Amino acid sequence: MIRPHAPFFVAVGVVATLVGTAAAEPSSTSTSSDPTREAIRAAIANAEANGQKTVGVFLPEAPSALPHAAISTVMYMNRCTGGCVINGGTADDSRTFTSQIPNAGTHPMGEFQEGGMTGAAADDAWNELVACVKEVYSPYGVQVTDQPPTAAAYHMAIVAGLPEDIGLSSNTGGVAISTCAPRENGISFTFANAEGGSGTSRMLKLCWYVAQESAHNFGLAYHAWKFTADGRSACNDPMTYREDCGGQKFFRNGNVSCGDFSENQPACMCGPSQNSHLKLLAVFGEGTPTYGKPNAAVTLPVEGGQLGAVVGVQAGSKRGIAKLELLVNGFKWAEVTGAPFGPNGQANPSPYTIPVPSNLPGGVVELVARAYDDLGDYADSPVVMATKGAPCASADSCAAGQKCEAGKCFWDPPSGEIGDSCGFDQACLSGKCSPTAEDRICTQTCAPGVMGSCPENFDCLQTSAGNFCYLPPEEGGCCSVGGGPQAVYVHGALSALVFGFLVFRRRRR
Repeated sequence: MIRPHAPFFVAVGVVATLVGTAAAEPSSTSTSSDPTREAIRAAIANAEANGQKTVGVFLPEAPSALPHAAISTVMYMNRCTGGCVINGGTADDSRTFTSQIPNAGTHPMGEFQEGGMTGAAADDAWNELVACVKEVYSPYGVQVTDQPPTAAAYHMAIVAGLPEDIGLSSNTGGVAISTCAPRENGISFTFANAEGGSGTSRMLKLCWYVAQESAHNFGLAYHAWKFTADGRSACNDPMTYREDCGGQKFFRNGNVSCGDFSENQPACMCGPSQNSHLKLLAVFGEGTPTYGKPNAAVTLPVEGGQLGAVVGVQAGSKRGIAKLELLVNGFKWAEVTGAPFGPNGQANPSPYTIPVPSNLPGGVVELVARAYDDLGDYADSPVVMATKGAPCASADSCAAGQKCEAGKCFWDPPSGEIGDSCGFDQACLSGKCSPTAEDRICTQTCAPGVMGSCPENFDCLQTSAGNFCYLPPEEGGCCSVGGGPQAVYVHGALSALVFGFLVFRRRRR
């Protein structure tokens, strides 16, 4: 049930990139016949009629070339100190406070408030909000500032006032123009004074709103529904409307299906799916994350104890844990996914139970939990020494390729490069020895059809056992693939279909 007067958001796409320096028009309250303004107001009316909290409208633009043209990396969070005036114009220009969202004329906006207070009394809340937005954008080359920029171009995120200040419905929480390509000198609105509450819960809501509305100007046109890889809710990404989890939201490195209130409503018109992290990375390049790395600690077994059927771990991260690996004597033996995100996000730390593989050899074991976030940053727990059964007496009781010394089964550090001969996964720096029946080589997983997915002179082979990099066969030769139905290098499209694989050649130049 949507609570009365809950703010909603409008993301409006336009047919072309809207950049300009239109001067302020005389003050006016007349109704505009501009299609963009009409679309915004129609979307708001539809949301109110259906009791919905959020709504988005996208008017498709012409496909834009990739990579995008470079835009300013400055994002100005404006609290409208002492009030500010928005000019209704025919194009956006942050430098002249001109926006095509309000009707023609001048529109005074009130200053950012916390609990009805402005100025110094609201400074703590404002500073906490700015710090949150900076953290969310920190993985990217964006300078988030609350000081008036001196840059020649910048995006302005207005975080102040009420929606009525620019002629919108009182239920509107935020609004921005949404396109597939980033827009220079764009303006987004987060109507902070329309959001009730106080403290951290209010700050996290506003942080979400600011991130979403500003990112619409950076080419994230649509709203995230669920992750396509595993069907998880995209509620932990600021580009979502979903509220089935809370906490601080970060731009996630995962492909999502699009949807406002149900999946693919609307569809992702800028591509088959949307990845908010990769999009911002493509627009701004890399930044320096400020939220810290994950943390982990093995809680079971205790130091010097016996290893049982499971390993207990406590792990967490401000960004959240995406996966947790169990390393035994320096090598990965098991993996579990991160804990679910709940009303307050993902608990930090969260408890985990990692089943011990049945084929783990007995002996002295050094246990390490490696915790990853969704961007691949990781941290290792302190080592816990334990024993599984009795210490090994010889390599006969160890896994293939292992040695036994001081009661411990272990592999030597990997040294195999891609293409080197191997007998087992742990001999390879990539951690993967090809699943072929003969001529086994160190390989890596790859994405068919993606340039650079494999090293030079290697092809990405799609097999029943997965997608791996292989050397292409010599003329007249073949290579069989073990593990399930066989996939074989053969010549001719028909033969490729019969044996169930496709080869995608993507060689570096």
